[in-house]
Amino acid sequence: MLTNYTTMTNLIKYLFVAIVLVAISSCSKQSGITIGFLMPDGEGSRWPIDQSYVEKAAADKGAKVLSKFVLNDENLQQKQAIELLEMGIDVLIIVSVNANTAAAMVREAQKYNVPVIGYDRLIKNSDLDYFVSFEGAQIGNLMVEHALKVVPKGNYVLLYGDAGDNNAIYIKDAQEAMLQPYVDKGDINIVYKGFVDNWRADNAYHMMSRVLSFTDQQIDAVITGYDGLAMGALKALKEHPEQKVKVLTGQDAELDAIKALITDEMSLTVYKSIREIATASVDLAVKLASGQRIDNVNSTVNNGRKDVPALLLQPVAVQKENIRATVIADEYYSEEEVYGSLE
Repeated sequence: MLTNYTTMTNLIKYLFVAIVLVAISSCSKQSGITIGFLMPDGEGSRWPIDQSYVEKAAADKGAKVLSKFVLNDENLQQKQAIELLEMGIDVLIIVSVNANTAAAMVREAQKYNVPVIGYDRLIKNSDLDYFVSFEGAQIGNLMVEHALKVVPKGNYVLLYGDAGDNNAIYIKDAQEAMLQPYVDKGDINIVYKGFVDNWRADNAYHMMSRVLSFTDQQIDAVITGYDGLAMGALKALKEHPEQKVKVLTGQDAELDAIKALITDEMSLTVYKSIREIATASVDLAVKLASGQRIDNVNSTVNNGRKDVPALLLQPVAVQKENIRATVIADEYYSEEEVYGSLE
């Protein structure tokens, strides 16, 4: 009986030690995780904010992030991906410059057995491991719903984002589908619609200027896919004071756009919680690197090659009336940043 008791005691000790060692090993592996994060542009207000949220979320989990920017140069972004892979990263998160050519980075990552997460932009025709973004169709719907509420009949201009970004396609398709019945009835006239290269404000300005120079129609609504485009369009509209646009929309809740809501120069921007997408992406990256179960995806998105497991988050419409309840409540901006120079 004593022998059996001793054996059982030793067995319990061994099991306890084994559990402790596994826990230590797991913690050690997580704390040593390195995540590569590639972004398209470090000069605007959006991506540096993503960088700070991603790095903070990773630090909270004991992981490290190596971040790199490019000035919308797809070839340089591929070189940066290779550099990160050669440095021994565990997971690669990519905001692709060009959704069509970024598949080359996924193929490179596969050579190193490094999983790739598409961050807010889908990578087409690739064996992408995961995709984290917002409901693109819902973004477009929020803009059109607002425009139709304010201007159910009138002349519209639609400025989409970059044609190489799948998000621009999602938004475009959703907007056109919602507007088509009104176009068919003759209530809505699309004066102009087109993609804007690289999502750049100056390109939107020149495009809107050309539209205003060739049309003699009153423009009632300008729906743009991004706040920077809205700012470019607004600059052109200010040069044509005869135009009394009732609706101007954007996306990303950039500070200039929020202030334009307050002064009634814009009417709506679509807010995508950067904290939410950054935290979700880092959580996914850490689980992938440490071999944990992936249990938080809620959809799939076909990229032309496969149905990519996806986590799609919900966007929020921001107008003058709910600024405090959205971007300020979420601590995206402070009260002083938004209202300090206006009150």
